[in-house]
Amino acid sequence: MTTEGTWTSSWQRVDASAVDGRRCLDAIQSRYIGWTMQELGDQGYCSLTLLVCDCREPQNSDIQSPKAEMRLLVAPAQARIVQIRPARYALDLTVAQAAKQAYPGLAPFVRKLDLDLPSRLCVYEMQRLPGTPLSRVLPRSQVLDSSAQKKQEYLIESFAAVIAQGFRLAQSKGRMERADSPMEDQQLMLVQCNGKVGSSIVSRLERLGDQLPDSQLRDIAINVLAHIRSLDDYPVVLNHGDLIPSNILVDENTWQITGLVDWAEAEYLPFGTCLYGLEHFLGYLCAPQDSLSPITADSSTGNDKKVFVYYNSAAQLRELFWRRLSGSMPFLKHKEDDVRVMRDLGVLLWYGFAWDDGAIDRVVDDLQDPVEMACLRAFLDVE
Repeated sequence: MTTEGTWTSSWQRVDASAVDGRRCLDAIQSRYIGWTMQELGDQGYCSLTLLVCDCREPQNSDIQSPKAEMRLLVAPAQARIVQIRPARYALDLTVAQAAKQAYPGLAPFVRKLDLDLPSRLCVYEMQRLPGTPLSRVLPRSQVLDSSAQKKQEYLIESFAAVIAQGFRLAQSKGRMERADSPMEDQQLMLVQCNGKVGSSIVSRLERLGDQLPDSQLRDIAINVLAHIRSLDDYPVVLNHGDLIPSNILVDENTWQITGLVDWAEAEYLPFGTCLYGLEHFLGYLCAPQDSLSPITADSSTGNDKKVFVYYNSAAQLRELFWRRLSGSMPFLKHKEDDVRVMRDLGVLLWYGFAWDDGAIDRVVDDLQDPVEMACLRAFLDVE
C-alpha cells in the first residue's frame, strides 16, 4: 500500500490530534488493503475527505495533479470517496438515502463503515461521482467570451432540469403527507419541514425581520414571512443544504451538471428554497478594488469588504433558467410568484445566519460576516 498526500492541519478540522489521525488512516487502510489514499484538495469545513483507489488497476499517471484528482481515469468501481467526520457532524443516512432516491444519477451512495476510530470519529464510504467542481471552471470576469457564454447557458439549462427533477419527488411526498398528517391546526407545508432549519422557519424570519442591519433586508424578511403564513398547500422537497459551486460537479467540457456532493445539511423545505444556488452561477465574489462595475453589492467597511459582481449576461441567463423551468413544470404557471418567494426564503436562511461551527443561530452583521452580507444584498437586490 502507498499513502499519498500530506496530512498537516487537516486533523484539527475534525477535532482529532495528529496521533489519532494516524490511527484513523491505519484503520481505513486495513479496510482498503492494496488501495492508495489521497487527501482531496477541496475540503469541507467539518470533515476530512479522501480519495481511495485500487492501485492494482491502471490509473492516470498525473494522479498527483490538483486538477486531475477529481477526474482520475479510474473505473468508478475501483475508486471511492472516504470521509471522516466528528460525531457532532455525523451524517444522517436516511437523508443520504432520500437524496439518492430523488437524484439517482447525481447524488452519491453513502454508507457508514464499521471501523473503530479514536475521538468518536465517524467514517463513511461514498460513491465517487464523475466531474469537476464547478468552482474550478467558473469565469472571474464580467464579460464572457462566446465559449464561456455557451457553457453558462448549458449549465443553467442543466440546473433547471435538476430543480424540476426534485419537484417530481415533492409531488409524491406531498400526497403521502396529506394522507397521513393529523395536524389540522398547523400549516401542512410547515409541518413537513421538520429539520434543524425547517422546523424554525417562522422564528428565524422573525429574528431576521428584527435584527438584520439594513431596513430593506428587514422588510424583505417580514414580507417573506407574511407570504409563507398565507400558504398551506405548497410542495415540500428535499433541499440540498449547501448548494454552492464547490459542491456541484460538472462535465469540464460542457458544464452539464454531473453530480451534487455534500448533502450533510440537506433537509425538507418548501420547493424553491435552494434556488439561491442559481446566483452563484451568475457572478462571483471579489474585493472591491477588483471590480470597477456599478453592478455590485458590497458589505463591511474594513479590509474584509466584499462585493458580488454579476456577469454582464446575468439577467439573460436568469431569464433562461426560469423559461426552462417553466417549460418543464406546468405547476409554475400558477405558482411562480410563490416559488420566487421561496427563493428569497432560501437566500435569507442561508446567508442571514452565521455558520459559527454549525450553530447557525446568530444573525449576520457587516463587521463579522462580510461575505454573507455581500450575498444577501446582491441576491436580494438591495443597495
